[in-house]
Amino acid sequence: MTNPADVPTPPADFPDDLAALLQQLSEHDLRETIIYAQELLQANNVPTEQIEPAPGEEIVEMTEHPGYTEVVKRQPCGQDCPDCPHGPYVYHVTRERHPDGTERFHWVFIGQQVSETP
Repeated sequence: MTNPADVPTPPADFPDDLAALLQQLSEHDLRETIIYAQELLQANNVPTEQIEPAPGEEIVEMTEHPGYTEVVKRQPCGQDCPDCPHGPYVYHVTRERHPDGTERFHWVFIGQQVSETP
């Protein structure tokens, strides 16, 4: 990236020295860096035994995949609802390291589980 106007602004908490290094890489080396970073993320896959339901939730199924764990769960809507818990809903769960060094689960809502029966 030779033109400074073409260089995207890194995230606010991104290390300046790492941003400068990435900006100097060739396209090939950037692609290799992305592949390596994705492999590092996959290495942080969430062990299934660490995932626990929140109060009122029911975990129906957990399936480990490369880079994430698929969790199917039923959950309350937060109101006095006679139909609770609702779902089942599908989530992809990963372990995420924050800038302060702590790790937390990152839950991505995929949608309501679709029955495979006709």
